[in-house]
Amino acid sequence: MKILIIILSLFTGMAFAEKIPENSYKNKDGSGWLCHKGFYKSDGQCYTVKIPKNAKLNYVGSGWECNKGFYKLNGQCQAVKIPKNAKLNYVGNGWECNKGFYKSDGQCHTVKIPKNAKLNYIGSGWECNKGFYKSDGQCHTVKIPKNAKLNYTGSGWECNKGFYESDGQCHTVKIPKNAKLNYIGSGWECNNGFKKSTNSCIAMTAGEIINQQEYLKKEAVEIERRRAQGVSGDDCDIEYKTNTKVCVEITGGNLDCNKSYSGNYYRNCDLSLNYDVQTNYQGKEYLDVKIECSVEIEYRGREIYSRRSDSSYQVKSYNLYAHGSDYGTMSFDFYFSRYKDVIRAKISSARCEVQSIDLW
Repeated sequence: MKILIIILSLFTGMAFAEKIPENSYKNKDGSGWLCHKGFYKSDGQCYTVKIPKNAKLNYVGSGWECNKGFYKLNGQCQAVKIPKNAKLNYVGNGWECNKGFYKSDGQCHTVKIPKNAKLNYIGSGWECNKGFYKSDGQCHTVKIPKNAKLNYTGSGWECNKGFYESDGQCHTVKIPKNAKLNYIGSGWECNNGFKKSTNSCIAMTAGEIINQQEYLKKEAVEIERRRAQGVSGDDCDIEYKTNTKVCVEITGGNLDCNKSYSGNYYRNCDLSLNYDVQTNYQGKEYLDVKIECSVEIEYRGREIYSRRSDSSYQVKSYNLYAHGSDYGTMSFDFYFSRYKDVIRAKISSARCEVQSIDLW
């Protein structure tokens, strides 16, 4: 009796097994079927892919694509007509102008390069040489004032360290007693043990000095911890065309809180974040790099029984040439409601990262 049941079961399983159509095969888990290459599925059958002239079977194998030098139109492959001073594009289904020419009205026209300029990286336009700036289709000389130098892009100027820009001139930074030139070089900051008060540096109290030292120690430990995790202070990205690396590293941060007129609480805090940007790029063009920095402060108040926080972020652009580097500072302003009576604030986190890299 058992033998009869087994035979009937096998017969039934075979009878109800799914029949796969011609030119197909079962998939790996046996739950269905797929058409062989050169065939496509429709209404439970596999039909031959009809390939037109100047075409080939596509990568998937269930359709077709035009050969290089042809483009698809109305189910056929039409030849790409390449005008003078052009070439087949990378995909092979169209054309692009050669370097030194630009596309307009289906033709390639010569790029007219003015005096003191050169062909740009893309090759379809021009850019001014270093020491010149573009205006009205021409390149004009950058006029550099006293105590200044050509900026990194070469199309403008910036003041030397120890000077700041005002009204198109570079003026000397006047550094008060117990202060030093800041990291950027266009202003000043108080020495350790002193704090800013209007335009001078006054001595901190013993308690403030202890708090400052403790904060600096904690900040150093936190930066090292985050670097070890690879989340802050050292972020890198790659430019895909040249496999070039660009990195940004936080070099310092400062939180300066301003007291209310009564002197009993803080009305706002100014946070400045310093960082360095560098690249191992070796080409003759330049990289347009966007850096994004985000910061968060934590604060307490007389009527605030739990820690509160505010955050902000900014994005700035930099142009880097071969083995280039640059530095920058982002300033963030945090304003408190008069009802908060904030009496203590600190930087809880800071992060800079490479947002994008474009080769020009």
